[in-house]
Amino acid sequence: MIDKYDTLILYQLFKGGRMSKSPMKINYNEKNELTNFREICMGNMKNGVIYRGSYPVFKIDKERDDMYTELVLEAGINCIINLAGNEKDVEALASLVPWYNILLLNKNVIGLDIQFEFDFSDKFEYDIFNYRLRQGFKFLITHDGPYLIHCNAGADRTGFVAAIIELLFGASIDDVIYDYLLSYGKEFADAKDKELNFITGRNIYGQINVVINGKINDSDNLQANIETYFLEKIGLTIEELGMLKEKLT
Repeated sequence: MIDKYDTLILYQLFKGGRMSKSPMKINYNEKNELTNFREICMGNMKNGVIYRGSYPVFKIDKERDDMYTELVLEAGINCIINLAGNEKDVEALASLVPWYNILLLNKNVIGLDIQFEFDFSDKFEYDIFNYRLRQGFKFLITHDGPYLIHCNAGADRTGFVAAIIELLFGASIDDVIYDYLLSYGKEFADAKDKELNFITGRNIYGQINVVINGKINDSDNLQANIETYFLEKIGLTIEELGMLKEKLT
């Protein structure tokens, strides 16, 4: 839940341009805009290790699909965490995309089947959500990258996972929200004075606030509070969290 103080801070973020003080480290161009495929690299993360994207093939825009393949091959993707699909969905996708099929045959793809409308207020759903995230992160640390995390649009499920990874490695909440908004296009992300932009940014802001027990304004301890979420809610061990950090830094 976002209180009035949170809303004020978030509003100032968009109206005051605080994000411009902490420029993005990642490249972003027309290909990234069309595919929603881009690098996750903030804080002390290593370049060229983990990427995010939308569904790898739409079958309605060959130019877009070809660009996606080009970006995947340039990045050297070796491991995929499919947030949206179950085992059958992953197999169906692999039958359409040769590079995806190779990774599946090499047992480098996992489907987590996370629902689009994840409700953190429902304890049962929240526990399932965190359990599946634990499966995904355990898969990541036992496989070699570079990694690709994707769902369908590459915005909400992928956006949340990207956000908690970015915060784990010391990104500012400003940059995390901006990266989330980039999923809707750079023009949208840069329109900080637009109401729809503000409402959309509030979604990820609110989700992060929930998983760290309402402590999002404790900026000095934001990274530590995200670590607590990984350990106590997602359920990684301290050793596994260390392995995750080692993989990405």
